[in-house]
Amino acid sequence: MHIDLLRDYKEILFNTALIFSSVFELVLAYIMTNSFFTSRFRRSRFDYLPFVGLAAVIILLRDSFPSEFVRYSVECALLIAILFLMYTGSVRRKVIASVVFVMIIALSETGAGFLFSVVSRAVGFEGSMDASYIRLGKLTLANGIMIVAAVIVSIFAKRYTKVPTSFRLWAALFFVPVVTLVTFSVYQYYFENYPVDDKIAAYVYVSCTGLIFINILVFVLFGKLRDQLALARGTEMLSSLLTQQENSVKRLETLYNRTRSFRHDMKNHILLLNMLAEKGDTEGLKKYLRDLGGAVDESDYVRITGISAVDAILNEKMYEAQSKDITTSYNCVNLEKNDILPIDLCIILSNALDNAIEANSLVEDKTRRFIKVKAHGNETFTVISVSNPTDSEPKKNAKGLYETSKADADSHGFGLRSIESTVNKYHGEMLMKCEDGVFTLVVRLNGV
Repeated sequence: MHIDLLRDYKEILFNTALIFSSVFELVLAYIMTNSFFTSRFRRSRFDYLPFVGLAAVIILLRDSFPSEFVRYSVECALLIAILFLMYTGSVRRKVIASVVFVMIIALSETGAGFLFSVVSRAVGFEGSMDASYIRLGKLTLANGIMIVAAVIVSIFAKRYTKVPTSFRLWAALFFVPVVTLVTFSVYQYYFENYPVDDKIAAYVYVSCTGLIFINILVFVLFGKLRDQLALARGTEMLSSLLTQQENSVKRLETLYNRTRSFRHDMKNHILLLNMLAEKGDTEGLKKYLRDLGGAVDESDYVRITGISAVDAILNEKMYEAQSKDITTSYNCVNLEKNDILPIDLCIILSNALDNAIEANSLVEDKTRRFIKVKAHGNETFTVISVSNPTDSEPKKNAKGLYETSKADADSHGFGLRSIESTVNKYHGEMLMKCEDGVFTLVVRLNGV
């Protein structure tokens, strides 16, 4: 066996590179599929099993494929079948994902063929296009184009991913397999054009084995990192929901104390009204009733959107804002008939109003403090805007979104992220702008 390995090193290295390329393509498909869709498996750690089976089929039948086009066609068909059978999600999204994946495969194959033909003519490789190292070089270029296309798709479709991944992480992940394929191509070129002794062949086998091990390690670490990012995101959302629950308890406590105070005051009011009635003081009775009616109006619960939970949030934030000398203005239509869950409306409005109240508290001139809330829409969409003054324009991040001005940025900014996550849930849009000292947040939610 040892002698065969050293004698057939060209064929062994070439086939190893082909297998590595096929496995890498399926790993890329696995990562993208699990980024946008949820597996039907009860245990997510087994969601890789269909791709392992597909990799085995592709490797076993590789010699049966007359061309790369046929292999890619079979690979795409099986991947689409896995997507529709093994993953949840709407048919529309699955169709779009299938078309995108086929386009990525087609772009990588045709782009690599075109670019490699141009490069081959430039460096004089035209007469040896069937050489093994030329085929590996073309395959490496195709995989490289596939990686770039996949990264671009993932970045532009980031809002639909379960766990958003940064460009730097994508680049770090796919740099290793690209270097590995390039290394395989260089080794193959050396084997095809220069004499190789047993010692050099052994060194090549060892280095190739090490590269494959590094690739396995990188992808395992990438999977662990994505799990941690998903856990961190879930923890963040749970923390936000816990904060919402705590605020709800505080609001209920405030309303309870206000009701107790109102009941206590009403007893005194009734006693005074009885005294005035017994004395026959009609004018005093009328005046007291007028004053009492005004007091009730000032502290009464205001119906704003028609949704009790949402109105409770708006009323409580209105009281909180007014206690800090902030003028509030609500211009909202009845939202009872829209398809947005009340809890999601509460998440958006409570976080937006908390940010608006905090921003107002930084405005020294109390006469400039205000909050304007507008909400309109129908059964198909809902648009909400919240405006407040600001003395300094907030900074924007790399994506053009405003970020927190607090020193510990990692521990803050959850409000906007919670709003963005909720907006993405309804495939909506979020816009933030700061003009003439007024900051405005606008969100659009699409009905189900």
